[in-house]
Amino acid sequence: METFLQDVRYGFRLLLKHKGFSAVAVLALALGISANTAIFSVVNAILLSPLPYKEPERLVVPVSVSISRGWDRASITYADYLDWRNETGIFENVAVFSSQTADLAGGGEPERIDVAGVAEEYFAVMGVEPLIGRTFSADEFKPNSTRTLVISYRLWQRKFGGDPGVLEQTAYLNGRPYPVIGVMPKDSQWPDDFDIWVPMAVGPNPGPDLLRRDNMIFRAVARLKPGVSITQASAAMATIAQRLEEEFPESRKGITNKAIPLRAYIVGDQLQLALMVLLAAVGFVLLIACVNVANLLLARAATREREIAIRLALGSGRLRLIRQLLTESVMLALIGGGAGLLLAFWGVDLLTAIAPGDVPRLSEVKIDLRVLAFTIVTSVVTAVLFGLIPALHASKLNLNESLKEGGRSSSEGARGGRIRSALVVSEVVLSLVLLAGAGLMVRSFSRLQQVDPGFNTNNLLTMSINCPSKRYPDDAKIIAFYKSVAERVAGSPGVESAAFSSALPLGGGGFYLGRRFLIEGHPEPPAGPDTQAQWNVISPGYFETTGIRLIQGRSFDERDTPAGNKVVIINETLAERLFPNEDPLGKRIRSWRDENLLREIVGVVQDVRYFGRDDELRGLVYVPHTQNPWRSMVLTVRTTGDPAAMIASTRDQVWSVDKDLAVANPRTMNETLARSVASQRFSMTLLAVFAAIAMVLATLGVYSVLSYTVAQRSHELGVRMALGARTGDIMKLVLLQGMKLTLMGAGIGLAAAFAVTRLMKTLLYEVGATDPVTFAVVTMLLLGAGLAACLIPARRATKVDPMVALRYE
Repeated sequence: METFLQDVRYGFRLLLKHKGFSAVAVLALALGISANTAIFSVVNAILLSPLPYKEPERLVVPVSVSISRGWDRASITYADYLDWRNETGIFENVAVFSSQTADLAGGGEPERIDVAGVAEEYFAVMGVEPLIGRTFSADEFKPNSTRTLVISYRLWQRKFGGDPGVLEQTAYLNGRPYPVIGVMPKDSQWPDDFDIWVPMAVGPNPGPDLLRRDNMIFRAVARLKPGVSITQASAAMATIAQRLEEEFPESRKGITNKAIPLRAYIVGDQLQLALMVLLAAVGFVLLIACVNVANLLLARAATREREIAIRLALGSGRLRLIRQLLTESVMLALIGGGAGLLLAFWGVDLLTAIAPGDVPRLSEVKIDLRVLAFTIVTSVVTAVLFGLIPALHASKLNLNESLKEGGRSSSEGARGGRIRSALVVSEVVLSLVLLAGAGLMVRSFSRLQQVDPGFNTNNLLTMSINCPSKRYPDDAKIIAFYKSVAERVAGSPGVESAAFSSALPLGGGGFYLGRRFLIEGHPEPPAGPDTQAQWNVISPGYFETTGIRLIQGRSFDERDTPAGNKVVIINETLAERLFPNEDPLGKRIRSWRDENLLREIVGVVQDVRYFGRDDELRGLVYVPHTQNPWRSMVLTVRTTGDPAAMIASTRDQVWSVDKDLAVANPRTMNETLARSVASQRFSMTLLAVFAAIAMVLATLGVYSVLSYTVAQRSHELGVRMALGARTGDIMKLVLLQGMKLTLMGAGIGLAAAFAVTRLMKTLLYEVGATDPVTFAVVTMLLLGAGLAACLIPARRATKVDPMVALRYE
């Protein structure tokens, strides 16, 4: 112990003695460790921290899958739920639920809330007890029973101020009273981020529409039986699905089912991959920082060669010296880790501020004990990584040569030079891999930004509205309400036009509904194929308001009454799929599994990106609101000026028609456009920042090694100049040495990048994972940085005075 304390005191004195070296090393390590700690804190909260449920590893989400329809985790039918509930060998329990939105009134302005209608088994499956109050009793699931609700912790805090007396209060959903009977614990709103739960009052005899095998509007959560794996559960579900496909070929062809772990369902494959890429990126940054510090330690060890040689000559063991040098490295790393931890607190705040708002569990990101342990372990491992090679190298001295040379020079010979060169090459390799990944993300994002959304997003304001059945019990009242609101808003100062739709392009909000369509006279499946398209309900003036161009025919107008001819407008993509090389106007189609009414095509409009800017072009169907009066709609307003400035006045116009309605999610369409690429922008920005840091560190590594080499070779360079070498020859000699290392690193880095970037394939948009243009650009960028790093030492070498160098030697 005394020996260890001596090593610590000695190391501390050395760090204070060489303040410049210590500051540079600590800064490099702090940058690397802080970046790793900040990103790990996000990974910890989202991917590693257990969900707040009993045995969360047994919780799964059953989903529908169809390769032909592009489904990977689609909704399920109520009949599927009944099948799985009766299959006793798969799940211990399974619960179905449906998602909806509702207006919550009381305690201020009305608010739009995400609501889950849940089956009786739901809370038992989740394995969570309420914080206060209770969950639903069996009687509350019976039809016509008293309506009750359970609220989330965050809604309890936000809307009810955390008042324990909330159990004595009544909330009003869509104008109807619901006594509050329970509050769920914090962060237990998953799997779909709900704020309110209500009973799904189906009863023992579900109706035929609920049992349809293509009515995929439900979701489910299940708890695996002990000893049953997800693979086994998915196999059993696939067997059931195969039987259903044979029994119901018209609606189940090509559809199977599988189970997804609850955590994976919440996070999603893309976010998990993006986080792993970022964690690898900061790991590379830390490795490069370690290599830089190792090179600094090698250079310092060269200046301590005589000291180390004397200690060895006086009987100090090699292991004793290695321990001393590693102790110094650990001290350096712990100081860097402490500084990095302080930077990480700021980094975590920055990450949560710039991260997309839809990242799950983002509010749980913090530096906790696990993150603190990660930082400590990272610091110690870092110390070993950058300290071991210099320690081993310094302890292998040739005493005779070192003591002999020590009287006249601190040169350590070719062996140390080879180690430093190898470390520099590794820096270049790592930085090129990072640059390639960042370059691909930048190029992908640039391609994404060039995608035409299909309409004019400027000067557009949107907000969601729902008219409850209690005040609007029939279609006529719903139609009259939305017509009145549209007229009032359109007549407001600063407004050009206003219209409604059931869903917005770019995934901006609303209810997104896919349906299958047949041309008039065509046979129904399985005798013939049908075509998938998205169903949109719109009011007159919608295309004019959004700027979606009408290509053929007409828009909806006063001719399209509830009792009039049933009409539809389709987009270019659907027109091409249904009627290639034909004029679609006048032809009729039907949503054969749903509405099943023939509708005449009266117009064709241009395509829009429906679910986001990176979405494929989909078939879209538009029907007039007067012929399909939906209660929940999205108001779109075209303004003459800044649309954000019109939010308050537009909300007032809605409330002038009905003061008790919640006006939800007011935002500009440009905000929606930005949100549709927010995750890609976030990943690109962070990866680019880390790649830039890596390139700077690698450039500094090349510069420091070359500068040290020039200083150590001053005698040789002086002799060369004394023998007639020109300035250009000296500069060429040094440049070739530095660029040789950079080129070697770039060559190996390109090979590594070709292998590694393939893992990023699904994160890229219309850019190959081995895009040659990107690889060429980042290689030239790194070579340019390497050349710049070589120029300063090369110019310094040409300033060596032969007489001074020879006299010194």
